Amino acid sequence: MFEILSKDGYEEYEAFVSRHPYGSFTQSVKWAEVKKNWGSAVLVSRDGNGKIRGGMALLIQELQGYGKTFLYAPRGPVMDPKDEETFLDLVKGVEELSRGLYAFHFKMDPLFLATDEGFISLARKYGFEFSPDAGDRETIQCRSNYIKDLREFQGDPERLLSSFHPKWRYNIRLASRKGVECRICGEEAVSDFERLYQETAVRDRFLARPESYFTGFLRAFGEQARLYLCYYEGKPISGALCTNYAGKTCYVYGASSNEERNRMPNYLMQWNMMQWALETGCQVYDFQGIPVKLDGSGAMNGVYRFKKGFRGEAVLYAGEFDLIFDREVKRASDMAQRRLAEEKARKREEQAGQK
Repeated sequence: MFEILSKDGYEEYEAFVSRHPYGSFTQSVKWAEVKKNWGSAVLVSRDGNGKIRGGMALLIQELQGYGKTFLYAPRGPVMDPKDEETFLDLVKGVEELSRGLYAFHFKMDPLFLATDEGFISLARKYGFEFSPDAGDRETIQCRSNYIKDLREFQGDPERLLSSFHPKWRYNIRLASRKGVECRICGEEAVSDFERLYQETAVRDRFLARPESYFTGFLRAFGEQARLYLCYYEGKPISGALCTNYAGKTCYVYGASSNEERNRMPNYLMQWNMMQWALETGCQVYDFQGIPVKLDGSGAMNGVYRFKKGFRGEAVLYAGEFDLIFDREVKRASDMAQRRLAEEKARKREEQAGQK
């Protein structure tokens, strides 16, 4: 039976998601605290003993001018992908929520692989539309991530280090020899990170988030998030925000200066974050997004080359599944999203031109 949880039930939901193999920090109720411009809801499915067997946290966004809402479960649902009964239960819950919230569209992008034909067929059976070949920038979350399985390295950081490409090991040590210091920081250093992020946004042509967003991220996740900053002679030159949740340490936001890049701070920073993953018993270190196509033709190919040197593996997820309740409003929303994307592209070009 599905249940739309009240906040009194969030602790039970968190315990379920934070221990589930398909759990993600974006399925934590804490993620909704970060996304303050969205509403939120939590759905669960219970077994015959009342125990949670599946669930998902949804973000809710109103489409202004229409009195309709868009529902999104980032990296949800959290469940056994072979469990049809639980999935149907959650779909019924989404449909009930959609009626009360006047939703025109529900989207999900679970951590299920592109090769999971069983779940893809299951989703289609219950009315979901699915595009199997979505490319880079065509989905909200990256379809392809680069991960390092840590299970064989538990308790042995030196063995983990030795698994990297020799040049990557050299660069990690070089950063320390060249005076780079990697620190675990708190809210007092968010302004340092945000300045680096602004610099990265101009260089890589994306729109930067404000300082308050990153402060909210740290506050929401508490001990399950860390801000790492690399300094040289007291000046920040590289930084990252990462989460430690559901047995995975995820590199979520990164930034670096245009200066002192020859000191290789990013290599040292990744190594420090991976050590945190190892110390806390995480099974996976997730470098997050890389190109869907690994043939060297994509705009993210440089990102892939950097992550590949840590000798993990590329993982391709199925992508997005859409349940559409009002196609006319969906078309209007798509047009609005295209205009918004064009406006963002224009602002990125202006930002780059002011560099």
